[in-house]
Amino acid sequence: MISFLSELLKDRIAIGQIVNTHGLKGEVKLYPYTNQKTVLMNLSEVLLYDQKRKRYLLAKVKNVRKGPKTYLVKFEGIESIEDAEKLKGYKVYVLLSELPKPEKDEYYFYEVMGCEVVLENGESLGKVTDIIETGANDVLVVKKGKKETLIPMIKRYVVKLDKEERKITVKAMEWI
Repeated sequence: MISFLSELLKDRIAIGQIVNTHGLKGEVKLYPYTNQKTVLMNLSEVLLYDQKRKRYLLAKVKNVRKGPKTYLVKFEGIESIEDAEKLKGYKVYVLLSELPKPEKDEYYFYEVMGCEVVLENGESLGKVTDIIETGANDVLVVKKGKKETLIPMIKRYVVKLDKEERKITVKAMEWI
């Protein structure tokens, strides 16, 4: 089961989590992990996975609507609030191939998480462990041992993002 499940998840990424039900006819509230509205509004077939209970199911999406803080999703075969209750806590996965290609200077968080960050002279600053969205720009949280460094993801500091090599080269900054 574990190897089968890891095969299912291999080419997929979580785009949100079912956090509650909505109404009595089987709709659920999906809390998004992405700000890509087109991905969320164009869902067709998804993998639902509950890590705690080790349960998964492939589900066809009937309808998606934008709510105030969540998306309201209706799946085929989920016709009552009782059916929808069973899906609370499930993460929603889509195939990576279904994501729109990022523009030249854009990236998905999954492409940056875990990347090694190095200075132009080759000195390693550590690996990206988190990304903070500030509104103006993203900030990488880079850890090496117990040291944590925050690096703004802007051209002034980032020399190169090599997605293939999983390496980000940055300029030396005053605070490093």
